[in-house]
Amino acid sequence: MSVKNPMYGQNKFDESLSNDYYLRNKLAFLSGDYSQLSLQAAADTTDAKVVTGFTLLYDNIAESLWDGDDAAASMVLPAAIKGALTVFRFAARADGAASITFSCASGEEFQSGSLCVPVTNLGDGLTALRKPAIVQEWTQSVNTSGGTVQSVSQGNNTLVIAATGTNNQTNVGADLAFFCEEDGKWVIGFIGSELGSGALNATFATSTV
Repeated sequence: MSVKNPMYGQNKFDESLSNDYYLRNKLAFLSGDYSQLSLQAAADTTDAKVVTGFTLLYDNIAESLWDGDDAAASMVLPAAIKGALTVFRFAARADGAASITFSCASGEEFQSGSLCVPVTNLGDGLTALRKPAIVQEWTQSVNTSGGTVQSVSQGNNTLVIAATGTNNQTNVGADLAFFCEEDGKWVIGFIGSELGSGALNATFATSTV
C-alpha cells in the first residue's frame, strides 16, 4: 500500500518559493509589470511578420505592429515550462476586423477556468488604472466590472481575438500575457486598452483545434 506524503502540498509550496525564476515571472504576470522582460527585436514584430506568424520568446515582450487591416495573423506559443512568461503587446491599434490566433505547442493547452475583462468606457487615457484579467480556475457565474465572463474549457489550445472596429480592447498598449504555472499549460492574462466604448472584442475565445 502506498503512503502519501502528508507534507506534499507544503513541499510543493516551498519549492515554488525557492524558485527565483518562477517567483519573478509570476509576480510580473499578476501585477502586469513587465519591466524585467527583454524587448523582442522590432524587426521581428512588424505587421508583416505577425501576419506570417512566429513563435513568442520566453522572458520577452513582443511589441506587435499588427493592426488587423490586411490579413489574419497566427502566433505560436513556446513550450509551456513551469515559471515561463511571454507577453504580446498590441503596439498598433488593432481594429481592422481581421483575427489573430495564438496556438499552444503540440500536446499543450491553456489553463481552464474563466476570464472577465473589465470595461470602464473611459478609453485608453487612464491606462495607469488598468489591472490584469487572469484566467481563474473556478468558473465565474456573474459578470463584474462591466465585463463579460469568457470560459476556457479543459483541452482548449487556441485563442482567437478579432480586431473589432470602433469599440474594442485591443487599442495601443493592450497586453496579452501567458504564464506557465505547471508544465504543459499556459495561463492567459490580459490587460486591455480601450477603443471607443471599450467593449470586449467580438471574438475573444479559446477552442480546441
